[in-house]
Amino acid sequence: MSLTTVATWPGRFHDALAFLTRLIPPRTNCTAASLTAAVPFFAPVGLVVGALCTVAAVAALWAFDKPEYGFAGHCLAAAIAAWVWILCEIWSTRGLHWDGLSDLGDATGSGAVGEKFWTILRDSRLGAFGALHLLAAFSGLWISLTAHLAQGQWIALALAPAWGRAACIWLAAYSVPYEQRSLGGLACAGSTPQLARWQILLAAGMVVLVFVTSSCPFWRLPLLGLGQFVLVHSMIDKTRLHGGVSGDFLGACIQWSQLWFLLVTV
Repeated sequence: MSLTTVATWPGRFHDALAFLTRLIPPRTNCTAASLTAAVPFFAPVGLVVGALCTVAAVAALWAFDKPEYGFAGHCLAAAIAAWVWILCEIWSTRGLHWDGLSDLGDATGSGAVGEKFWTILRDSRLGAFGALHLLAAFSGLWISLTAHLAQGQWIALALAPAWGRAACIWLAAYSVPYEQRSLGGLACAGSTPQLARWQILLAAGMVVLVFVTSSCPFWRLPLLGLGQFVLVHSMIDKTRLHGGVSGDFLGACIQWSQLWFLLVTV
């Protein structure tokens, strides 16, 4: 690794942060190639999003949780704090990945194949299947976040967005793009099997940190890995069935992987 390569890291991180969030504006010289080069920094951006949302949630928990309210009051405060976490995530990411989750839900739920599948996927209107996917993901995320906060566990909350973005690199690295110049195509161009292996090391570090700092039982460790493998592999199969991956696939992968991480580590 040369010093020249390292010198590009701040700019590439800036591009990733500007694309995946609203926290900073894009650079004036940002191009499609810049997004491809920024893919290795998707997970670090997830850490920024996770830290921001967790700080907001912990602040809400501190504001609403009072000893005199008892156990029920503590659980209610945790639920409010979890809701704040979700709102912060939606705001900071512009709901980018939730949109992909709902679009893919509509397309896969319809049972369509070929060009009909992609027509439904590109339709900005929300259908019944997309709404059901949103409801399932939102409620699962709210419940799992509430459980973590009620137990005073905040490490997983900070790491979950990074886990989700590492998972989307696993998907992109082993898929072909439906359109080369689309967001999915640009992400695939920046995702290599070597980068995917680095994401496995990053994920392993996150798992160790969560299991060391929480009371999560050890038997959930293989469950987390197996479930994540099944999730990503099933999405890879879907991309092969429908001719390639798009940004909606990647967004859905981020949200479902993030949810799986939080559910298993409670």
